[in-house]
Amino acid sequence: MVWHMLVQMPLLVLSGWWAATAWAEQEDRRWNRFGLTGLMLAQCITAYWMIPATIDRAVVLPSADAAKIFSLALAGFALRLGLRQAPLAAQLFFVGYGLPMMAWLGWYLASTDLRLCNAYSLESQIRAGWGLVGLACALGLAWVASLTAGRAP
Repeated sequence: MVWHMLVQMPLLVLSGWWAATAWAEQEDRRWNRFGLTGLMLAQCITAYWMIPATIDRAVVLPSADAAKIFSLALAGFALRLGLRQAPLAAQLFFVGYGLPMMAWLGWYLASTDLRLCNAYSLESQIRAGWGLVGLACALGLAWVASLTAGRAP
């Protein structure tokens, strides 16, 4: 579960982020005014893949795994374009919603004695939970650092 949630999924989002960097010069900004479309799409996709049952499906069904790969790369793509165009208030709203949601899920995975993912052991779930809390904190610090450095994420 640690590999799945803390390595594979973030790398898929990061691959979409990098792809958006190359595409950003040709983009038509009308579909993503103020970054809201991109941020909302990224938020919905990442929230969906935080549900333990969807992770189980991706482990046992190749079609669900393919959907995970495509959708998480799309989330990274949309996130990059959304953050580039979003004013600070919109960024704060989406970052202030998404990262606490990730941290709460991590805390819940780490603190519950129920095995939420059938494909993984309880011990793996606990490690992944604490890792999600750490990842949420690290992403929040990276976002603040990008703002204080004077450049858009």
